[in-house]
Amino acid sequence: MFHDLTGGVDAEVYGIIIVDDELFVRKGLIGMIDWEGSGFRIVDEADNGEDALELIRAKRPQLVITDIRMPVLDGIGLIEAVTEEQLGTEFIIISGYNDFRYAQQAVRYGVLDYVLKPINEHEIVKALHKFRDLFTARKQLQDRLSIHEGVKRVEALIRGEAVDEVLDAWEQQWIEAGSRQFTYVLLEVNNVFPWSGQSMPGKAELKEAIRQAVQQFTAETPIIYEHRRFFGFIVPEHYLANHEGELRSFLEHCLSKLYQRYPLQVQAYAGRPVSTLQELKHSYTSAKQTVEYKYVRPAQPILLSSDIAGLSLNYIHTSSRVFQALIEAIEEGKHTEIMGGIGKLFAEFQEKLVSREAMKAVAIQCVHSVLHTIRSMEGDEKQLASLVPMMNWPDHNITLAELRSLFEAFALEAAERIQELYQSYGSSGLYRIKCYVDRNFHENLNLKQIAGQFYMNSAYLGQVFKKNYGMYFNDYLLQLRITEAKKLLRQTDLRIYEIAEQVGFKNADYFVTQFEKLEQRTPTEYRNRTGNR
Repeated sequence: MFHDLTGGVDAEVYGIIIVDDELFVRKGLIGMIDWEGSGFRIVDEADNGEDALELIRAKRPQLVITDIRMPVLDGIGLIEAVTEEQLGTEFIIISGYNDFRYAQQAVRYGVLDYVLKPINEHEIVKALHKFRDLFTARKQLQDRLSIHEGVKRVEALIRGEAVDEVLDAWEQQWIEAGSRQFTYVLLEVNNVFPWSGQSMPGKAELKEAIRQAVQQFTAETPIIYEHRRFFGFIVPEHYLANHEGELRSFLEHCLSKLYQRYPLQVQAYAGRPVSTLQELKHSYTSAKQTVEYKYVRPAQPILLSSDIAGLSLNYIHTSSRVFQALIEAIEEGKHTEIMGGIGKLFAEFQEKLVSREAMKAVAIQCVHSVLHTIRSMEGDEKQLASLVPMMNWPDHNITLAELRSLFEAFALEAAERIQELYQSYGSSGLYRIKCYVDRNFHENLNLKQIAGQFYMNSAYLGQVFKKNYGMYFNDYLLQLRITEAKKLLRQTDLRIYEIAEQVGFKNADYFVTQFEKLEQRTPTEYRNRTGNR
């Protein structure tokens, strides 16, 4: 009967030498186990300890199964010699009942196990399982130590610390494999949020999946370094041998393998290649810079440093006209205009190469404008389910398409909420009138004209306006204009008559009179006092 020791999992193949001076014992043992099917390979056999020692030196098997009593050099002498030479071989000894005392002596040399004659296949299988468990645990420990040391090396390199002898040897191995360049790559998992309900594997699990995806295309075990929001690794040039030297092709295959295991939106960003590991910090830095351009090339899951050569991000606000039109569409509940406004906004983001930070500023301003409207009507913004995602997206990795979806969801939900508040706040639409005045105070407005525009009696409008806002319409309009005039006096060098025109006064002298009435000083005195002379 043949025994399979692998359990269908462990692909490691271990070399074995069988040593016994009795031919039928050796051949019987060889035929007893399905060695190849069980992950073992008999590399040779010997009938004495001296020949066995030469074979061990030459073939370095992981395991030797040996009899104790043999001519020339017995089992104990063989074990002593291998131990002294530190050849790294484990032993299972075979002994007769009368040799038990020798077996005990062999155990003191660290022998893995012993089996009594006549040989029982179940005892051999048990000993082999013990060997496999030992080597598996030992290999796992070595792998962990190797990975830990590798992570420390990568960390030293991206920090720009001095390359030591170990790193020199690491680099030399890659040079001998054909690498003349080294590139640092960052992987980013996108669109996994607490509010989306989508689960993400643990970082250790994901890191292992990335390692396996990269290892599919290289015989080496790549070191995956965990950054705060990315996973990074080094790509020596020889990794690209089967991809015609193309880094993009290599990364496409890696992402494809990773996606087969975890269907997540993963993007890759590659820094510029460097010629030595000592320069790897520069590749890492340029990879981080490449990340900043993810919204400029949103359709590309792989972005190389060369893809953004010559481009420069703009840390500017978008057009106030486009932004203001979007806010008005939200306040007026016009869904078609909302979607069109967001489309224009995001088109401008890409056309003007707007930075992520500038997009964040636009999002914050949009949220604040909407919340101001809701609060002014005594509404509760916490009822907006889309508010938390809209406020917290900068803390997560997110694609441009998903960011646009967040904008749309927030704008449409806010528009519906504002319309509900309009209805509950008063059918007269008083709040709509106030919003209109807030936006257009610089125009030639008056109570009669506004009342006609909103199909109301001007006297009645004046009464309800005073009742709800605590001041007459004209006083409210004047206050808006003077507040804006003060801002322009502080922040610009415009002449007094120019400011008067911009805030809605057709007559500069009347502007000065009204300004002095409210502020107890002339516009010029106000400007001088604030230091904008």
